Amino acid sequence: MPNSNFAFFSLRNIHSPKGLLQPIEIHEQMRFLVRLRNTQSFTPKDSGALTKAAYDRIKILNADVGNLRVSQAAIELDLLVPSKKAMDLCLKRLIEDLGEPLTVRELDLPAQISTPERAVETGIALFNEERYWESHESLEAAWRTATGAERKILQGIILLAASLVHLQKDDSEVALSIMKRANVKLPQEGTCYSIDLTKLKQRVNKLLSEGHPAFLKLPVKESGV
Repeated sequence: MPNSNFAFFSLRNIHSPKGLLQPIEIHEQMRFLVRLRNTQSFTPKDSGALTKAAYDRIKILNADVGNLRVSQAAIELDLLVPSKKAMDLCLKRLIEDLGEPLTVRELDLPAQISTPERAVETGIALFNEERYWESHESLEAAWRTATGAERKILQGIILLAASLVHLQKDDSEVALSIMKRANVKLPQEGTCYSIDLTKLKQRVNKLLSEGHPAFLKLPVKESGV
């Protein structure tokens, strides 16, 4: 149904080399994934206080914040705003208190079509930047078309990323539970795409034996190794 409450706009996208998103049509509230540089050494234990601080800064603009996550490099949050103007003001207020923006992404835009190989490559890179939510999203695109052992392995890595998303929110109990589910899907040895599954399995087993989930990277074999 046509809606008269829309506008065309362009938003600066800090992640894009060209620096701009294409103009898009807005019919309702806009959702963004915002990553701010973690310059104050915040940890996941600060996620609750940071969520409140971020909301207090933007609530006057009829905006909301959710799913705030903390990594070593960034404070990552979902931002719901009513307009382009409100988005600009929200970002300015958040920068003042929390840190400069690293990436800003419109969540309601259609996902870009990619090959499974490219989706996994991107997913690995995002995982190793502690961008676990985005990694989960990218790997899932490849998982949908995968079959057999490859599908099971990708599911394990997706679950591992989901586990670490919860760890970024200081939810260690849930993180540990999901990590156990991920470990069941991972083989004892081998390689999938460029991921050294032998090393990954060893690292996950060690964390589970200690009973304390922790952030980790996907070990990647160099080409020809």
